[in-house]
Amino acid sequence: MKLVAIIKDFKQANDLKDLVDAFILPIKDYSINTDSNFSLEDVLEFKNLGKEIFLSMNKNIHDSELDNLKEILINVEKIGVNGILFYDIAFIQLKRELGLKTDLVWSQEHLVTNYETINYWNGKGARYAYLSSELTREEIDVIVSNSKSKLFMNVFGYIPMFTSRRHLVNNYLEYFDLKDSSKNKTLYKEGKRYPIMDSTYGTTVYSDYILNVLDEDLSSIDYLVFNSHLINDDDFKEILYNYKNSIIDYKFPYEHGFLYKKVVYKVKKND
Repeated sequence: MKLVAIIKDFKQANDLKDLVDAFILPIKDYSINTDSNFSLEDVLEFKNLGKEIFLSMNKNIHDSELDNLKEILINVEKIGVNGILFYDIAFIQLKRELGLKTDLVWSQEHLVTNYETINYWNGKGARYAYLSSELTREEIDVIVSNSKSKLFMNVFGYIPMFTSRRHLVNNYLEYFDLKDSSKNKTLYKEGKRYPIMDSTYGTTVYSDYILNVLDEDLSSIDYLVFNSHLINDDDFKEILYNYKNSIIDYKFPYEHGFLYKKVVYKVKKND
């Protein structure tokens, strides 16, 4: 079991280097659901911290981006990282086409829900899978017992509920001639508060709660992911420190998300 942090900048990473085993770095122009991104030059600097490095390139790829993506992947191969989180299956084809050795992490968010598909992509070169946050504990245990891939799991932080390629917030502000220069917005609905971010590649709406499953026995998961997005730096460090040192933390209440929610709709397996 390893601790992984999705971080905001190098200063934060350097501050957390003794508390984590790996970093996930969103790559500029190829990542979504984050307010930070890094260049390949930045990746070289992060490598000096002596931690495992995974690059997040989790956006849909357009035809016009393929040539540049190929060049980036070739350079990543030269740099040497532990893996690349992908959403678009073009990465599977490019890995084979370019003869790349860098491991891939199947990271299609809401779609990573069963071990059979995980094992299928494992056979195509994705040696890791990033579990959906909509899974129940029972489903996770079944996947752990049957998966051929190493598994990532969100354990702390806001969870992306959905992403639209459309600029939902900015279009609204423009249509009604409203001014709001803040980077992150908030939707209040039915007594709940949903953080929203409208960036270059569209709009992401996050959960109204901070996922916190750190009271669970998660020793069977290979990589536990702590996401610093929208979390105060000092609070984020405290969470990691307390978890690493088995200190009970009362600042953030435990919030299990879907871990123990009854599954209403489920595909029935034919006899």
